[in-house]
Amino acid sequence: MHREPAVSPVVGVILTVCIVILLVSLILPYLLGYLNAFTLANRLAPPLIQVTSVLHTTASGTMKDASRVFIQNKDSVEYKNRDLMAEFYKGHEKLYARIFTLHGADFIPSHHFGVSTMGGPGCSNEYFSPGEMIEINLKDGYYAPGDLVDLRIYQRSSDTSCTPLTGNVGDDEYMQDWLKENYYSDHKGYRIISQHQFRA
Repeated sequence: MHREPAVSPVVGVILTVCIVILLVSLILPYLLGYLNAFTLANRLAPPLIQVTSVLHTTASGTMKDASRVFIQNKDSVEYKNRDLMAEFYKGHEKLYARIFTLHGADFIPSHHFGVSTMGGPGCSNEYFSPGEMIEINLKDGYYAPGDLVDLRIYQRSSDTSCTPLTGNVGDDEYMQDWLKENYYSDHKGYRIISQHQFRA
């Protein structure tokens, strides 16, 4: 006696395709999340020197939107602080705050726009050593609680090659920053070595 198959081959293929699509839709988000763990953030350089805190009070404790920023060398090497320059951004807005040297004795007579004082062990001697801190007292009101502090550190260098692309080339803001650093920069003789963001 001849028996007809219960399910035709076409229906079997359709069911197989549906099951594969269902499995992919369930597994793909996990795979993408796993892969994103290995992608680099949209920054121009690693966070070797980081903002550790932002105080909105004066040294005596009075609330005044004082914008006192503390930075720390999180790298394992020491940097000649005389060769380091710092710039501050609020999000993507460049502030009128540039420090042409992180060496304390050289800072005093230098043109330091938007910065009143600088102190701490990291700027007291010739080197900014691992773990050392520097306190930078910016112009009052530069940062309010919740603002995004973007610290960029530059090192004196004769290297004229472009900063490597380390972020998402499809991100417009990242690509604009990269072009500014490499083609429209006023940092002649310097190279970005560190970028770190911190929520004030």
